[in-house]
Amino acid sequence: MNIIVIGHINPDTDSIVSAIALAQLLNQEGKEAQAFFRGNLNKESQWVLDNFQARELIEEINEVLESKEVFFVDFNEADQCPFNPGKIKLVGLIDHHKLRSNWRTEEPILFRIEPVGASSTLIAKLFREKNIPLPDNLAKMLLCGIISDTLNLTSPTTTEEDRSWVGELSEQTNENVGKLANNLFEAKSDLSSFTPQEIAKLDYKVFNFSGKKVGLGVIETVRPDNAKKIEAELKKTISEIKSEEGLDYIYLGIVDILNNKTELLIASEEAKKLARKAFPEGTISKENLILEGIVSRKKQMVPALERALLVPLP
Repeated sequence: MNIIVIGHINPDTDSIVSAIALAQLLNQEGKEAQAFFRGNLNKESQWVLDNFQARELIEEINEVLESKEVFFVDFNEADQCPFNPGKIKLVGLIDHHKLRSNWRTEEPILFRIEPVGASSTLIAKLFREKNIPLPDNLAKMLLCGIISDTLNLTSPTTTEEDRSWVGELSEQTNENVGKLANNLFEAKSDLSSFTPQEIAKLDYKVFNFSGKKVGLGVIETVRPDNAKKIEAELKKTISEIKSEEGLDYIYLGIVDILNNKTELLIASEEAKKLARKAFPEGTISKENLILEGIVSRKKQMVPALERALLVPLP
């Protein structure tokens, strides 16, 4: 195995299936590659791997040898990197988030970022562009990646390309999109067997906004009560994470997929001030901030927090 293909630390389903499919594509091109992940898998990702018999296509990894060749997918921020960026040799990067890092390489690489709703969309496109047939099992997983990351095409991040690929992949595989989405979201909503620390980190990213480090985790769910019943423990946990990681702010959003809103858990007065500034339309409910119509971390939450930090808090 020469090339490590991996997504961001604390991977979501889009990150997992994109890494798997990209590794398989590289192998088809005659390159030796293997998909890896670092961090806990949520129940949705576990369901996908089990349902499509793909557990053997991806492995967990914690450390990496210096100068190892690595292909990143579904992220480009150094703070979300699963390894020390200085110890690896970056040979490729495919992502759908805005560019934040200043990566430097020894030679030209495939570096591709496009404004679509899921990295899975880009990987599906890559198979077509390279005239490599997309096997049904990979097509099913990429379909899951798009459905998951776009909340079944309801997220504001959704593009016509995502919709087109959902149509094509579902037709190829004879998968019922509605039924598949229900299975994915029910699985993702299952928080049993996870500790509060693990739940807070299941879909968690750190952002650097003009020198301020902000941790922002989300719990996308069709059963928000599963998270609400352990709200006190989750708030205590994110306070501990803030201290351990030296963050300036931290938030955990309970994203209610069915009702198209997010309840932002707030663990400090300083965090509340920033959140109120970032989301003036939000309403306070028992010290949390209710954000109607806001479900996307990438397109709605992150830009609002970043803009709010441009002007010092009073």
